[in-house]
Amino acid sequence: MKDRARFGLGVGLVPFLLGVAALSVGCEAPGVGDPCDPENVPAGGFVSREAYLETSSVQCRTRVCMVYKLQGDTDKVIGEHPDCPLDGTMDDDCVAGPGSGCDPSQATCVPARVYCTCRCDAPAGSSTSTCECPDGYSCEPVLQLGGAGIRGSYCVKKSTLGDEES
Repeated sequence: MKDRARFGLGVGLVPFLLGVAALSVGCEAPGVGDPCDPENVPAGGFVSREAYLETSSVQCRTRVCMVYKLQGDTDKVIGEHPDCPLDGTMDDDCVAGPGSGCDPSQATCVPARVYCTCRCDAPAGSSTSTCECPDGYSCEPVLQLGGAGIRGSYCVKKSTLGDEES
């Protein structure tokens, strides 16, 4: 009887362990790059020399929506231009920013600068978890001021780096 019970336990345990292994391998990507629409827009819009982080964004699996060096108000441009529909797809020619013939304040550039991100590096002493940036993103210092739970580097689209505006 004891052997039969052990056999039954072993047979039931194997499928359970296989299921757990399959779930851990099939976990979703962290959501970096997913489109988001910030809930709080500063009066007068965003400033192209700055990056803004919204850290409680329920639109993002990462919970962080970033506006990276965009000039203007996303509410006035997202979805109002044929090259920039609400689904985040856009005209690829506009991702490069200044020098490409596109103005980063135009609607076609919004998805390249407003997206879900995650913190990829933190200051010493911070207990907040970090992530690994996916392909096409670089871990860049974004926020040096603020609490230890938010300060640090975040995943930024490589296509928007090096296009600093005056």
